[in-house]
Amino acid sequence: MSFKEGKSRSVLARVAAVAAVTGLGVLGLATPASADITIQQYVALGDSYASGVGAGDYLADDGCYRSANAYPRQAATELGERLWFEACSGARVEDVVANQLNHLYEVNTEHVTIGVGGNDAGFSTVLGACAGTDTALCEAAIANARNIITTSLPDELDDLYTRVRNRAFSAEIVVVGNPRLFNETACAGALAITPAEQALLNDAADLLAETTAAVAADHGFDFADPRAAFDGHGVCSADPWILGYTGNVESFHPNAAGQDAYTDVVLPLLDY
Repeated sequence: MSFKEGKSRSVLARVAAVAAVTGLGVLGLATPASADITIQQYVALGDSYASGVGAGDYLADDGCYRSANAYPRQAATELGERLWFEACSGARVEDVVANQLNHLYEVNTEHVTIGVGGNDAGFSTVLGACAGTDTALCEAAIANARNIITTSLPDELDDLYTRVRNRAFSAEIVVVGNPRLFNETACAGALAITPAEQALLNDAADLLAETTAAVAADHGFDFADPRAAFDGHGVCSADPWILGYTGNVESFHPNAAGQDAYTDVVLPLLDY
């Protein structure tokens, strides 16, 4: 069976399932008023790592920094689906709930990716605290982030994932994690964040990944974990896929090569 045949059969199966649930016949769905029900769509939800901050070629001057090089754009092209690119720089879980769910549909939403949680843990604030020379301040900021990740964040993610499933109940939903940022070596791009502090930050990134993966598993969602792919490509590495300090919003975000790596991790989990 070819790629296109597989996608067509998948859509017909989903349409038939929804028809059965709603009491409609499949022929009843094939009317002019509902002819677009088989248009397959991919909805990308999340924060700056999902929108592509750092990867350049931004699509609009709206503060979301959605990049033409971001993994949702690449994946949608590969899948041949219409992309609703909702991910936005700075988004927290509550922002995704409030602003990014409007294009989730019961039938023709084929794929959803969700990448959010770092802003809820306050990682940008943590990086700011660690960029100085006060190690105690850095360690306290990391401890606070870890507390958020283990206490309030799981419930927020649980609520978000439930809402997404309820709105797009037939979609393939993949939760996307974040890489470790640092190579745990000193360089100008890491500012004054010492290798020891970098190790603590990487440990916090691991905690975020493990926590997010556990909530995703509770909902039956696959977890796209980019950490292994980014090993050896953090800030200060010989071949960085994550930008160091740039003086703007792109600091400590994946570059275009990093988004390519994300695509390689995410795409195999989007069943087609």
